Amino acid sequence: MPRHAAVPVLALLAVALLAACGADTEPVEPADLAIVGARLIDGTGGDPVADAVILIDDGRVRAAGPSDAVEVPDGTEVVDAAGKTVIPGLVDLHAHYGGPVEATEQALRSQLYYGVTTTRSIGSDTPAKVALMLEAHAGRPDLPRAFTAGLGFSYPGGFNSGFTNTPTTEEDARAMVREQAALGVHYTKMWINEVAEPGLKIPPEIRAAIVDESYQNGLIPVAHINEEADGVQLLEVGLNEFMHTTVRTFGPGGGVPMEDPVPSQAFLDLCLEKSCGFAPTLSIVQNNWHFAEHPELLDDPELRAVMNPRVLERWSDEETRAAVLAADGFEGRKMSFRHMQDFVKTLHDHGIQVALGTDSGTPNVPMGWGTHHELELYVEAGLTPMETLVAATATGAGRVPPVGEADFGTLTAGMSADLIVLNADPLADIRNTLQIDRVMLRGEWVDRDALLPSE
Repeated sequence: MPRHAAVPVLALLAVALLAACGADTEPVEPADLAIVGARLIDGTGGDPVADAVILIDDGRVRAAGPSDAVEVPDGTEVVDAAGKTVIPGLVDLHAHYGGPVEATEQALRSQLYYGVTTTRSIGSDTPAKVALMLEAHAGRPDLPRAFTAGLGFSYPGGFNSGFTNTPTTEEDARAMVREQAALGVHYTKMWINEVAEPGLKIPPEIRAAIVDESYQNGLIPVAHINEEADGVQLLEVGLNEFMHTTVRTFGPGGGVPMEDPVPSQAFLDLCLEKSCGFAPTLSIVQNNWHFAEHPELLDDPELRAVMNPRVLERWSDEETRAAVLAADGFEGRKMSFRHMQDFVKTLHDHGIQVALGTDSGTPNVPMGWGTHHELELYVEAGLTPMETLVAATATGAGRVPPVGEADFGTLTAGMSADLIVLNADPLADIRNTLQIDRVMLRGEWVDRDALLPSE
């Protein structure tokens, strides 16, 4: 080709190249925040990302992934988290809030201090507490996202019947469900467990009415159970989420541990068929002696701040601790608890969803701290640390919303930026979830110093 003919060809190539480069380098809007350099455990169960970038915009994750795949746009505020681990905020599906509304507010703040960014109050909320839960649900920045079951259901003389709805007919049950729905609650809760006198559980036909009326009013029914037969009946009428386990700590006599508390294959298969989930709440049982065995935990000022003062005083007493450990049947209680942990592992291995629930707010389960301790108990039960973190984030989130899919629970694109920055790796030791550096809720850093109760 003649030399003079090459010039316009080269010019055209240069113009094309510049145009292409221009298309690739169009300015990208800055994100509100980028967390860079941390190890990312995103809640999905996928492999952790060793050197991650998390971009956050308008309270949501814009992108999250390896640093060589997620670019930080110019003008973005950058937080260097090298050497730290980021996990999603924790989801606790079982909490109770006693005392006045002010005490409930403090309990919610204590949970948020510990990185519990979503909680579910499950059956003990008066109308005033329902209103507070709905305020938290709507986005109050100093409280975790909250769901509520209002006041739950029992039977006259039955478990927790002193403060619950206690219908004696199907018509009564339906009317009471509608009353709760009118308050704006998200769930209905039933206690289906024996007390000292047999026969005081909610009868099957009333349970079925509660389940049916709940769905008609946009509510999700859940149940506290101890017996497999009750679980089967409830699954057959449409309920598919249970609190606790079908393994009782003790048999009907009250003092003898169950010898063979193994769920039947038929029950496991039915749970799987009905997409059932369990929030096992192991802490409420084991914490009846845990602080007696480990009094050194009481030296932690954060734990002391969120612990029930009367319970703290009790466990601080050396004679009380010694009496608990020396009591008749103590080893049997621990064996029975081990059966409960085996039940959790059996559920998980069968493919049944295990989510995190603690019964936080009951005397021996401190708000927030108890959620982290429950993680430890799931790992002891045989789940891996990664499986346990998924149970406490994505699985729990997936079972929460009455309508639609959760927009929280994982650190993936489009999800709410609820996260915990840890100073240590929880996959190496699940107890490292307590090594909290910072907490974020809906894309805003939480002022943790303002959340714990003052001395």
